[in-house]
Amino acid sequence: MASSKIQLPLKNVAKQIRNVASALAPRKTGNLRNVLRSYNTPDRMVKFGKNGSAEITFYFAPPGATYGKYWNKPYGSGNGTTATIKKRYPQNFDYADKAYQDPTVKKAIANYVKALGQQIGLDLREAVRAK
Repeated sequence: MASSKIQLPLKNVAKQIRNVASALAPRKTGNLRNVLRSYNTPDRMVKFGKNGSAEITFYFAPPGATYGKYWNKPYGSGNGTTATIKKRYPQNFDYADKAYQDPTVKKAIANYVKALGQQIGLDLREAVRAK
């Protein structure tokens, strides 16, 4: 199978995850949104294995904004912890998890699966014709 034909749709999935997650990240945290967008490039997020597998990784605490981990996974239960802030601003937390559940991301994944299926069908057709 020509992997280059399926890489672009998968990178589009990664780009959509990055866009949604950075939009969901809290605004009043300095440069978190900017660092999320600049660090999470499709080329960095998508890794292809030797056996044809692929993996998408979103870095919610990239270098320069390591505090992003506290906004994505709150900690503690007392005063001064992000868990107490989450009660006041629940929409600002778990932005990476929310991005994976977003309808636009799910649609991008469906488009990738469709492109992958079409490519497999074309590859099988060519293999049968070659015999």
